[in-house]
Parts: sequence; structure tokens; C-alpha cells
Amino acid sequence: MGKRLYSLAVVTVLTVCASESAAQTGVYLQTDMGATMAPQLAVDGSDNDWSTKCDLIINPHGLETGSECDTAPARTSWSNEFDGAAGVSTGIALGYDWGPVRLEGEYFYRITAYNTQSDLGIFDDVTLDKREQEIELAVGTVDDLRSHDVFANMYYDFGSSYSWIPYVGVGVGVERAALDYATIWKRNDDPERIATFSDPALRAKVAGTTTIGDARLTDVMLGYQLLAGVDYRLRDTVTLGMKFRWADFGEFVSEPTPWNQLRSHESSVGRGETILYQVATKDSRFWGVSLSLKYWF
Repeated sequence: MGKRLYSLAVVTVLTVCASESAAQTGVYLQTDMGATMAPQLAVDGSDNDWSTKCDLIINPHGLETGSECDTAPARTSWSNEFDGAAGVSTGIALGYDWGPVRLEGEYFYRITAYNTQSDLGIFDDVTLDKREQEIELAVGTVDDLRSHDVFANMYYDFGSSYSWIPYVGVGVGVERAALDYATIWKRNDDPERIATFSDPALRAKVAGTTTIGDARLTDVMLGYQLLAGVDYRLRDTVTLGMKFRWADFGEFVSEPTPWNQLRSHESSVGRGETILYQVATKDSRFWGVSLSLKYWF
């Protein structure tokens, strides 16, 4: 009995030693490929447009206007709500492993395919009245959200000397996001449905006009991510694993962008300025799961 216990103890020690010897330190390279999921996206838009009556391209003689055209108006605003969407991501990281602690620089690219449309929510009273009377279509569309992300990550590995290596981590970084956003506003084709003007000629001029914005809008945001996963040691220098991440970035605010067309003419109201619109999201979040392959040099 004593010999068996002694033999078992020797085998256990040798196994632990062999496991310890399998632990890797030093420089490693990691590649990732996986899937992502983003929650509901709220997009708020605004522009510096003037009212249709104050549009000198539509109404060059200022007919049926009063003092409302003497000063620039408050910004027009609207909103869209889009359902959550799935996507894919791929990335690469270079790091250094001290044993239980790792530090790495990571780059990854992701695409979230919203490909959806929603009605506009309108807030200002003037536009809201027009929506009830003459605007027959007011929608927004988001196609893809694409981003380039760079992070500095720190990990803690549990049992880094063994075959299965669970870990947790945290990272801070920057994202350059591009949002494919489009919106269209269309008036009724029937001049009799136009309430903006009483003059038949001006009604006919406005009927059927469209305001269209369609662009890839970009912004750079700071953010953080929480990471967790488990690796399996295939060889002393190679592991295959599964990684989970939750990333959260700040507000996305696009650059001011001219309309493709404003009331069926250029993005201007004839007052020496370009009419520009912007869109913003309160935050940009996503979670992801990916397969990762690490190689130690």
C-alpha cells in the first residue's frame, strides 16, 4: 500500500512539473475571428434648415412671409429607433506574457449589418404640422456600421501552467466608426394637399419635392471593453480558445454633411450658407464571441 502511495505521489509531482514546464512567457501573437451583436440603436438628427417659406430658391420674392424669415431659426431635429443587429469581427493582437499577467495591443475590425428602416420621430411643431398635412414620407435607414478599433488590454490567466487556461481582462481604446445612414422626406404630389402656401403657383412648386441625405458618416470615439475566455494548450507554444467581449464607446456625432438634395434643389436656401445635417447616437455598444489562436515566439 505504501509503495502504491509513493508511486502515485511521484507520478503527481512529475505531472505538475510537466505542466509547469508547459507554461509560456514572452512575446505572443494572437488572431481572432468571431460574431458580434449590437443592441437597439437610437439615432438623433438635426440640421440648420430654414422653413420652406424662407427658402429663397423656392420663394425668391418672400411671398406670404412675416418676421419668421428675419433671423435664423432653431435647428430642426428628428430621431430614429433601429432594432439590434448582428455582425462579424476579425482582429490581431501582439502581447507579452509574464505568466499569470499579460499585456497586449489589439486591433480588430467589425461590421454590424443593421439594414433596416424606421419612421422619423419629429420634435419641432412646424415640421410636425407639415407631417400631418403634406409630408407623406419621412423615414430613416441604417445599413452597416463599420469600425476600426485599437485597444490596450490587460489579462489575468488562471492556471496558466495547465492545459485549460481561463482568463479575464479589461481594455481601453479608440474606435473609428462609419455609419451608413440615409433619410428621405417627401411631400405629397398633389398641390391641393400642400398647406405651406396659399398661392397655387408656390403650392405646385413645392408639391412632390424631396429632401434626401445619404452618406457614410464617421466619428472617432473613446471606449473600454471587458473580456473573458478560456484557452486550450495544443502545444507548448500554441493555444486555441474562445473569447467573450463587451465593448462600450461614447457618443457618436457625425461631421456636418450637406443634403444630397434639399426640397429637390441643392443643399442651400439661397442665403449664402450651406444647409448641413448631423446625426448622433448616445452610445455605441456591442458584445462578441470569437475563436482565438495564440502563438508564443
